Amino acid sequence: MKLLYGTGNPAKLDVMRRCLADLGIELIGLKDLGEVRLPEIIWKQPETYKVSHEITEKDKENAISEEDARKKAEAYFEALHMPVFSCDSGLYFDDVAEEDQPGVHVRTVNGKYLSDEEMTAHYANLAKKYGGLTGHYQNAISLILDETHRYDAMEPSMKSASFGLVGTPHPKSKKGFPLDRLSIDLQTGKYYYDRKEKETGFDPLDQLAVESGFPQFFERVMKEYNRMERYEFRTIRQEEMEQGVAIELACFPPNEACSEKSMRERVQYAPELFLAAVDKETGKIAGTLNGLATNETKFRDAFFDEISLYDPEGENVMLLGLSVLPEYRGQGIARALMEGYCRRERKNGRKRLILTCLQDKVEMYQKMN
Repeated sequence: MKLLYGTGNPAKLDVMRRCLADLGIELIGLKDLGEVRLPEIIWKQPETYKVSHEITEKDKENAISEEDARKKAEAYFEALHMPVFSCDSGLYFDDVAEEDQPGVHVRTVNGKYLSDEEMTAHYANLAKKYGGLTGHYQNAISLILDETHRYDAMEPSMKSASFGLVGTPHPKSKKGFPLDRLSIDLQTGKYYYDRKEKETGFDPLDQLAVESGFPQFFERVMKEYNRMERYEFRTIRQEEMEQGVAIELACFPPNEACSEKSMRERVQYAPELFLAAVDKETGKIAGTLNGLATNETKFRDAFFDEISLYDPEGENVMLLGLSVLPEYRGQGIARALMEGYCRRERKNGRKRLILTCLQDKVEMYQKMN
């Protein structure tokens, strides 16, 4: 597969090519496209996205990076109509003043986009100001293979290891990675440039630039993409009402399953808030995700049973059930349903998807971002 990496930085492209070398992906960069007109968004400074005051600073950090990656990937795909991915990274230091926290604006300081040399000088001075810095990169990725297969990730494995930043640049430099000159390994106190491959088994600079989470992400997505070709993802149809009821009863114990009456009402009055994975070979629904739109912001049990709470113009969606039949599990359908639902409702102008779940299911939803 030929895949566009939405970057004009040849150093980043080279690192990612080596990272994905074993996956059979032919990776090209923006400069490989020649005179193709690129979307205007790449020349704009990153936007600041509004984030609810109810979430933590760590959630805010993740939301901004992932949203930036998604917007760039969507702009490239709409302009170029080819498989593409974009990454976004935020740099976060421990124990610094808010005005000194770079976040997603690593290269932009006081409205100015810095060259490699200016970046090195700025962060060297910042390290001197604090007597040395400790930080990490938070990485996000957005991959679009076609109109229906889009994947976003902000996973723990994509977060870099913590590293130090010092005020004296290493004499060696690599174009496109100016902060490598200031970066030191916290365990040894050595510059990354002075660590030898035999000490680590890999190039430690590559580890900071592209964490192991990226090849894991691509490997998972390509396997999932090949499997998902078997399924059509769409809204549920009225003639499929009994299938929807049967899936709910098969996937939840009696004390947790929605009543047959309530499921029929959801299919009848809010079919557009179902997403169904339909086996193309048999026409059978393999799994569903459904919810109700509302302007309320707090989940309450009444949403499960009272269709009267449904507001088609509501800016939020209360997710009421994610179900995959036992014989279809283990193929990534649940993740595909959740990611597809998120994309669809974002396009529909929804602001939040809200769910409640048992404690032992929290980790599963976290892995779905």
